[in-house]
Amino acid sequence: MKITPKTSLWDVESHFAFSWVIVHMKDGRTLHLYIVDTDDEFQRHDEDDEPELKAIVYNTTGSNSYGNGIAFDDIDSIELDNQH
Repeated sequence: MKITPKTSLWDVESHFAFSWVIVHMKDGRTLHLYIVDTDDEFQRHDEDDEPELKAIVYNTTGSNSYGNGIAFDDIDSIELDNQH
């Protein structure tokens, strides 16, 4: 799934929540992550004047508990990892 400014939290959550995925970042990195949830209040640096962004909430353990976030703005695309 290509991530664009029009991609909704529900689009990502309904396709990828509680799934292992491959995330292609805009900076060229490829990440193997477990998506737990989405978040519409993500801040990169947790500063009061920082805008809130849409993001995925992920971890690398496969646990259904929360982890770190990556803003949609930094993601090029997400695909299911069918190997996992």
